[in-house]
Amino acid sequence: MSGTLHLTILHTNDIHGRVHQLSRIATLVRQVRQDVTARGGYFLYVDAGDSEDNTLLESVLTRGSTMNALLRAAGCDLVALGNAIPIRYGPQAVENLSKHFGKPLLCANLFTREGDLIPGVSPSYMLKINDLTVAIVGFTAPMNSFYTNFFGYPVQDPIDLMPHLMEKARDEGAKTILALTHIGSRHDIELAEKVAGIDVIIGGHDHKRINPPMVVNNTLIVQAGEYGQMLGRLDLTFDSNSGKVIGHTASLIPIDEAIPEDADVLAAVSVENHLIDEMMRQQIGEIREPLRVSDNKECSAGNLQADAVLEHVKGARIALMVNGHWVDGLEAGTITQGQLYAANRSAGNPALVNLTGAQIRQWLIAALNPENIARQPNPLRGVRIGMPGIAGMSVVADRAHLEDLQVLIDGISLRDDENYPVATTDLEISEILGYLVIPDNEVQYEVPIVLPEIIEEYIKKHSPIKTVKMGRIVFS
Repeated sequence: MSGTLHLTILHTNDIHGRVHQLSRIATLVRQVRQDVTARGGYFLYVDAGDSEDNTLLESVLTRGSTMNALLRAAGCDLVALGNAIPIRYGPQAVENLSKHFGKPLLCANLFTREGDLIPGVSPSYMLKINDLTVAIVGFTAPMNSFYTNFFGYPVQDPIDLMPHLMEKARDEGAKTILALTHIGSRHDIELAEKVAGIDVIIGGHDHKRINPPMVVNNTLIVQAGEYGQMLGRLDLTFDSNSGKVIGHTASLIPIDEAIPEDADVLAAVSVENHLIDEMMRQQIGEIREPLRVSDNKECSAGNLQADAVLEHVKGARIALMVNGHWVDGLEAGTITQGQLYAANRSAGNPALVNLTGAQIRQWLIAALNPENIARQPNPLRGVRIGMPGIAGMSVVADRAHLEDLQVLIDGISLRDDENYPVATTDLEISEILGYLVIPDNEVQYEVPIVLPEIIEEYIKKHSPIKTVKMGRIVFS
């Protein structure tokens, strides 16, 4: 006998480390869950990825696991794998996210070199609502060139995988298909257009607010924006016999300071902070002079960073860096891990790339341009790109005629037609800066190590560091 079933889904995406917003969201999650179940309905709270962010020190020190522990405390039922952690620390870090969330994250399209799904994920989740089975399939952003070239891990297009996943789910009794995606609204639309039979797509990645839901090829598409500013709510009515959605209402609920924070999330924050405090107190070495950060002139923090990368990247003759990896400087004295990672939260991966003298000159001219120095690209989270920090070389430049700058490497003038092995990170040679864009397949990246770990390694090795050589870039 046919009837109807009701499912209320609350959804978030791209929280990016906003702990207090998540705590307020948790308050509403508990209220709505209690209200829905009391009325005989069914309830689900899902997150479409990227709760983690390097603006949050706790997230940096734990490679994102803190935010997954807090989602668990907030009553989140399912999480899709975002891109924030695997592109920063490698797909190897995902298993730890799963451990702290308490169950696998949903992701059906990121694989190991051997062809298996990466550890810590599951392709789907089967939700039982009385006699109705709902399959919820997860996807992460299909950044194939990045994952393949950096990590050797292939990621597949959801469009190619979804038909088989839907067939498998239906063989297991599912009548309703939901997708929890971190692929962006454009790809959500394309997925709905090209794969018929998806009932609902709950998305993330491009930080869009989609309300009312889009309807594409009979598929509802929703997304809740960014930073926990909104909590999405989607109330679905199903035909219990066919599993089809026969009715829906949707809204985006503003999350403001009038909403009290949830006690369970605050308690989980306290536990995580205690663990992090222990990490932060670990001493790594001593500096005798402060490491200063400047976004408009040569600085000791930027030069030490370049020294560290040059020493770490074997075979390099020079290092090209920007100061925008630093959030703050370090005072003289004993340096703890917490102090360093609070000051430098970069997820930059070290790289070795062969550049001609002409390419090095192009990069330096762009890096010394005041307009570029002042830019604040989104991945730097409000930090200016800043001046370049260099090592193994010296530069003399005229601010009015940067194209005439003079460069010495080992005391010899830079030759435009000569090749030089250069140490840097993925940021400096990326489209994000645009100074000199080098294809990933022409670069030797070292992953999953990130820049603060290299600086930590350098301070430990050379402690106490008495001074950092300055005067590497001089304006005539």
